[in-house]
Amino acid sequence: MESAPSQERLLAIIDLQNAIAAAGMSVDDVMDIVADRAAMLTQATTATVALVDGEDLVARAVAGALTVGNRTPKANGTAGRAVGECRPLRTDDPPAACVPLVYGETAVGVLEVGAAAPRAFTDEDIETLRMLATIVAVALHRAYTYPRPRPDVLQDALTGLGNRRAFDERIEAELNRNKRFGHSFSLAVFELERFEAVIDRIGQAAGDELLRRIAHILKQQTRMIDGCFRIGAAEIALVMPGTTERGARIVMDRSLPVILDVLGDISVPTKVGVVQAMDESAEQLAARAKQAKA
Repeated sequence: MESAPSQERLLAIIDLQNAIAAAGMSVDDVMDIVADRAAMLTQATTATVALVDGEDLVARAVAGALTVGNRTPKANGTAGRAVGECRPLRTDDPPAACVPLVYGETAVGVLEVGAAAPRAFTDEDIETLRMLATIVAVALHRAYTYPRPRPDVLQDALTGLGNRRAFDERIEAELNRNKRFGHSFSLAVFELERFEAVIDRIGQAAGDELLRRIAHILKQQTRMIDGCFRIGAAEIALVMPGTTERGARIVMDRSLPVILDVLGDISVPTKVGVVQAMDESAEQLAARAKQAKA
């Protein structure tokens, strides 16, 4: 049964989050301090933050008698199992507790603590490690993602979403991450067809307001790590890291009834295309998304 961390631990974790935010720490600094606090809070003798690199786990931050840069095959040990199964694990031989670092729906690394005595780690320790792992996952997301769009360069003035340039840059970044680390993502594209005819009927101002409301609906359905972009006159794309095609379809299925309610009596065909990225170019991905639209 899960056991929430004590008030003392919770306050220590909150203080850590505040310190990270105030100092604007780099992701490497965050991993270092989380490894140190993980060992301290769970009274472990060692702690490691390791990230997935191909078929290996690479130690990026350590506390105790361990080495940064040490590579371990994912197929070996409890840490690799925690990543593969995307869930916390404990063992007594050797005594260890591991919590995956989850980015979207994918484990991108692991926070592991070790001890000399058996049965060293409790349910409270696991929940403490979960919270600390989330801090690292958020830092990794910020490091992986482009800065927030500047209104004059990367932001669509009408909807407030990212513009086509921001979309292209994000797609390239996600494809590179997919190729290097195996972190896939899904792309969903929503389009109002023949929107020019709608503008002719309801007027430009009403049409603009309609697009703003649809953009707001789609943005509400996304997570912090997702990207939402206006890539055409009446076309909006969602980039969802660590999300399968099925997961992306669930997002769109949830959004469409709300959008149709906003459209009301306005007769305009809608199209949605959802694809999961493969080892491909941005042009190939865009072509598949276009072909998937129905």
